[in-house]
Amino acid sequence: MGIIRNQSIKSTLITYIGFGIGGIYVLLVAKLVDPNILGLTRFFISIAAIVYAVSNLGSVTMMNRFYPYYRDLLPAPKRDVFGLVLMLCSIGFLLSAAGTFFLHDLVVRKFGTKSVFVVDYYYLLLPFSMFYLFFTAFENFSYNQYKSIFPIFLKEVALRILNLVLGILLITGVLSLPSYVWGYSLTYGILLTVLVIYLYRQRDLIFSFRISNVTRKLSRHIVTFNGMLYLAAIFGVIAGNIDNLAISSVKGLDYGFVFEFFTYISTLIIIPQRSIVAISIPVLAKSWKDKNIPAIQSIYARSANAMFTYATLIFAVVTLNADAAFDILELPPIYYEGGLVLMILGLMRVVEMSFGVNSQILGTSNYWRVDFFSSVAQFCVAIPMNILFLKWLGLEGSAIANFAGIVIFNSIRVGFLYYKFKLTPFNKNLFLILLVAAVTYFLCRYIRISNDYLSIIVRSVIFTGVFLGTVLYFNLSKDVTEATEIVMKRLQRK
Repeated sequence: MGIIRNQSIKSTLITYIGFGIGGIYVLLVAKLVDPNILGLTRFFISIAAIVYAVSNLGSVTMMNRFYPYYRDLLPAPKRDVFGLVLMLCSIGFLLSAAGTFFLHDLVVRKFGTKSVFVVDYYYLLLPFSMFYLFFTAFENFSYNQYKSIFPIFLKEVALRILNLVLGILLITGVLSLPSYVWGYSLTYGILLTVLVIYLYRQRDLIFSFRISNVTRKLSRHIVTFNGMLYLAAIFGVIAGNIDNLAISSVKGLDYGFVFEFFTYISTLIIIPQRSIVAISIPVLAKSWKDKNIPAIQSIYARSANAMFTYATLIFAVVTLNADAAFDILELPPIYYEGGLVLMILGLMRVVEMSFGVNSQILGTSNYWRVDFFSSVAQFCVAIPMNILFLKWLGLEGSAIANFAGIVIFNSIRVGFLYYKFKLTPFNKNLFLILLVAAVTYFLCRYIRISNDYLSIIVRSVIFTGVFLGTVLYFNLSKDVTEATEIVMKRLQRK
């Protein structure tokens, strides 16, 4: 966990800075920009994620799984795995781009009534999705060079600065709506250009397009691995984005952004996971290659403890103060219709974090087929539940459907890892952390202060002090304790 912890501290700090900037952007545009415009940007992201899953043809996951073999057996100039990724991504995107023309009429029928902006700017999905695809490919290549900090900075900070600048230019009238959407469609192109320049200057942009002997030897495993995980990735991405697509189609882009607004807030809870996952993939792949099961168990349990601790802390601070924060912000009435959504999505994120890096453990192992079947199960649950629950319960229904999908998805994986390897993310300390959090949370709920600003400060300080102090005092999470010690030492030096 040493490499993971050290890099995750830096990347988590970067990610929180990015979310701070993103928070300013979201609050600014929520008050001053038509929710339909904001819903369009979220629609772009949902479609780009699906296009990425389809267009990369499973090559990015394949690279993450097999790169340790190429690193150990070939010098950098002869490693052809990333060359294969670029070729497959190019072929896949051309096929996806052709598909957009055939799907145009269907999109008009489904979104033309309540989401007209989707129809108006439909073809700008192509440049946005293309840049998103290749940025993600180069991002994962960078992770496999153990260079995770800079791509995380680009994705979490630079992207949000670009969005903030575009939002300000739209609000002030410098950009018209068409110009704004054009600019938004090029954001990942800017990030891609900067990342390629960075890798070139770091002398890491070294690979081959010529098929190597390693690829020939691994070809059978690669094809089998790719086939099932490719479908699993598609199922997973569609299941993860069906909520926004269904809401935008049934209720309109404005409600799509309202759901995204609460999703964004709940995403604060999983920031540590994003950093740990990005850094743990190459370490787990090497541990599987070396058959080092104890190292995998250590990463599994400690990552779950650390992520659950951070998630619980953030969830409590956010939900304890949500009502007071909404009163201060005075957002448009449409945002108050989804108050319960935040609680449901927040709990979903906390539960998700408690499962640790099970997906990455399976995805880098020889038992990655389980990843396929769990993704199929999530897909089969998420699609019908989102559609039915949205009609029955509105936005809260979509949140409940997502929660159910996450629980099923992770339970299958956790159950298999325990059955096959006796690997588990759960231990006594995790349940003690939950107990401390629950008691402290309900005590803070009874704190009543009429001044909203003072209420936020008092509740946040008391919960953080009692909860985090208890976790540190009894060393319930080693990584949280060690991370705190590292931060304190650095502050003392300054």
